[in-house]
Amino acid sequence: MTFDSAKPLVVEIGLGCYFWLALCTLLSGALYPALEVGTACQIPLTLSCDAGLLLGFAGCLAVAQSGGRTFGASSLAGTDRTSGAVVLPFLLACTTSASILLRAGMLFEDAAVPMIAGDVLLGASLAAAGYLWWLAFSGEPPRGAFLRLVRALLGASIAFVALSLMPRGILLLCACLVAPVAMGLGLAAQLPETKASSSKAHPGTGEDKTPLAADVLRSAEVKSALNADAASTGAEAERPAPLPRVLSASIVISVFVADLLLSLFPVSLFSEASPLFAPLTGDPAAAVLGNLTEPAFIAALLIALFSVAALLLEERGRLRLPLVCSVGFFAVAVGFVTFPYHLPGGAPIGIAEAGRVIILVFIIMALLRYYQGCPPQAWLIPLARLACLCALAMAVADVLVMTLYLNPALDLFDFTNRTIFGGVGVLVLVALLLGPMPHVYEVVRRGACHSEAAGSNAENTDEGAESAAAVSLQREELAEAHLDAFASTHRLSPREREILGLISKGRDVPYIEQELVLSKSTVKTHIRHIYEKCEVSSRQALIDLLQSHPGD
Repeated sequence: MTFDSAKPLVVEIGLGCYFWLALCTLLSGALYPALEVGTACQIPLTLSCDAGLLLGFAGCLAVAQSGGRTFGASSLAGTDRTSGAVVLPFLLACTTSASILLRAGMLFEDAAVPMIAGDVLLGASLAAAGYLWWLAFSGEPPRGAFLRLVRALLGASIAFVALSLMPRGILLLCACLVAPVAMGLGLAAQLPETKASSSKAHPGTGEDKTPLAADVLRSAEVKSALNADAASTGAEAERPAPLPRVLSASIVISVFVADLLLSLFPVSLFSEASPLFAPLTGDPAAAVLGNLTEPAFIAALLIALFSVAALLLEERGRLRLPLVCSVGFFAVAVGFVTFPYHLPGGAPIGIAEAGRVIILVFIIMALLRYYQGCPPQAWLIPLARLACLCALAMAVADVLVMTLYLNPALDLFDFTNRTIFGGVGVLVLVALLLGPMPHVYEVVRRGACHSEAAGSNAENTDEGAESAAAVSLQREELAEAHLDAFASTHRLSPREREILGLISKGRDVPYIEQELVLSKSTVKTHIRHIYEKCEVSSRQALIDLLQSHPGD
């Protein structure tokens, strides 16, 4: 097996290790030198992690505003490996290893200061690694990137449970050495690989220009308007595409409320006797199984179930943003609302932690689809700014909770105070779902290129640009309608219609495999069936037949 053939597996493993490190940061008590120290420093640790995220994202913002554009463009659009795309992932791997050694008390004594310093460094390194993974993802189709993300999350949740059942030394060895190196290898393999696919997917204009779409609309006026639209889009491709306020505000509020509710749990991962583990250990007071606590096990199990469900629904084309968003918010709310009733074993915190991870998947999914087809210059700085705002919102939530904890007149363990304070957060989640979220879905559906064109039209009141954007949308709608009519005439199945659409855009079999997550033999079988139903024997004959099909 050559390196090129093993590259997709290396990337999957690297991304899975990145998510495994993130899950260990959120869920594993084994990274603390002692449970007592971790319990005593819970709020400072939570705040230090958010401070580290803010530090890391601030660094990403600084890189994006200065040399980041050059790095991003060369990594995604060049033809040769860049030193930055190889060296930077391994620098992050070394930083991650050092931060875990600090946090686990293996470099200094079991004290709070090294632990908090390691937490800050770990948050910063994971934020920077996330920035690089986004660079790598940007060159892939949104659906393919999302499927890869969910597969990695599924593997990470399974690995988290398996390694937590092993001795603490093995878990720390994987966290300090194996996972960071695998993450660096995956990034180093993926960043240069994405360059060619990125340049093919959007060679400067941010749109997929297809000969079929131009042939379907043969009107001279439409063609001239399309040329004007392409010229204006190409001129504006280098400009940042600002996030709509409804999207950025909804994301920041979601992160703030989820972190606020989770910080209100008094002792997040160090639960009392577990009804799950007691029968296995034979000890009625058992709280852990190996290095695995019940909240962490429940969170990992729910994340794995979500990943499996997402993969199955996406395969059938039934996964929608509202569903992912609702599941995450529902889990956070249920976890918090059930906590005052003190279910044994700490199950509510596990449910809420899983909800927070699902909310993160929703945010990534929304942003991937919003910025699909856009070059890095369009989203690099807006996304770095949004990440800084989210980290700042999380830090503010932790400061609020820490202030409440330091107030001797307030008993956070009291049912009434906790329910009243957290009920506001639950109501905010519900209000988000019922209020801004429908607008968020519409904004994501339109995408950055359409939103940017619409925003430019509103600011400049340029009727020519507005008509070009309208013609561009009309072109897409007519092309889809033409394909639907052709598929109906020749009795193509939904999957065959989907493959026909990709063929009409000039996509080859490997691209269709990746886009639809199908095997090569399955794709070829579908194409053969299309040929048989359309009574043609070649791709060109199929395209000619499609172009000659009468429109409605």
